[in-house]
Amino acid sequence: MVDLIKKAKSKVGYDALEDYLITPSTFPATLETDAPELSAVINHTFFIEIANRYEQHDGTAITSQSKFKKFAHQATWAIGVAAISGSIIAGLSAASFEPNICLTIVLFILGLTSTIGGGYAVYRLYQIKNEKLLERWMAARANAETERLGYFNALSRYLVKNHKSDIYLHLLFVCMFKRYQIEVQRLYYNSRSHDHRKSLETTSIIGAIAALCLALGSGMLGMIGAFNQALLPFAALGTIGAAISAIASRREDLNQDERNSERYSRTSDILSKIAERHDDVLNIINQGTNPEIIIEYVNAVNDQLSLEHRQWTSNASEMSSALSALEESISELQKG
Repeated sequence: MVDLIKKAKSKVGYDALEDYLITPSTFPATLETDAPELSAVINHTFFIEIANRYEQHDGTAITSQSKFKKFAHQATWAIGVAAISGSIIAGLSAASFEPNICLTIVLFILGLTSTIGGGYAVYRLYQIKNEKLLERWMAARANAETERLGYFNALSRYLVKNHKSDIYLHLLFVCMFKRYQIEVQRLYYNSRSHDHRKSLETTSIIGAIAALCLALGSGMLGMIGAFNQALLPFAALGTIGAAISAIASRREDLNQDERNSERYSRTSDILSKIAERHDDVLNIINQGTNPEIIIEYVNAVNDQLSLEHRQWTSNASEMSSALSALEESISELQKG
């Protein structure tokens, strides 16, 4: 009977990097040669339709997320550049430089940069709001997660109800579930946790630059107070630092890097602990006395994934707040 477990594992195969993005509609073809028993079951239109809905919502979520993140970050940097240009203009204008063609050209370029930056930020924010990218991303991701969890939930219950005594089929499904649900999600969470840590490092560098500018700006103001008028333009470093600090703050609000990195790593660890019992589940199934263990196993994993998704969804309000703060910055820039 142990050979039956080994056979099921080898027929389904083991987790691989290409499993990162799953397409359940292809499972029947993928398993047809090595696991025709399971392939025949999931080739039913009931499971095919769930798979197709998942892939459709998943594609919409990925597209909307990509556009939202791209446009939001471009708007953040554009308004930052506009604010920095405006600060430099204010510093140069306050200095006691003699009017000359070079200064005029520099001021013109800075003014043009500030205008273009502000305009581009408005353009990108309009696209985000008009296309409802954040709302579409959240709705599509929620629908995709519902369908993906529903696929494995429905399949586990179908097998227990309609193929209650088919031990080998049960073993094949549990091995498939581990590869295409548990391991895929662990791979995803580990990868995303790493991505967020790298992004957090970038945000930290931007924040450090902002702190340096603020410190230098404060120092320059003190020296100006001692009647070093030649240093007056450098006092703009303080407002430049504030603009860069705003970029770092909004970048973190949009990415939620620190929170997501820790949460994704924690979820991966929890899935790993559940996966520790995989062979125990297979052995119980192999005994043929408690097929309901399949449903319990699937529920244990999917409940954790549902919890993580609810936590992720709660971040939407903070991303929306980041967009509102960006709009306020644009309004202030336009008033100035």
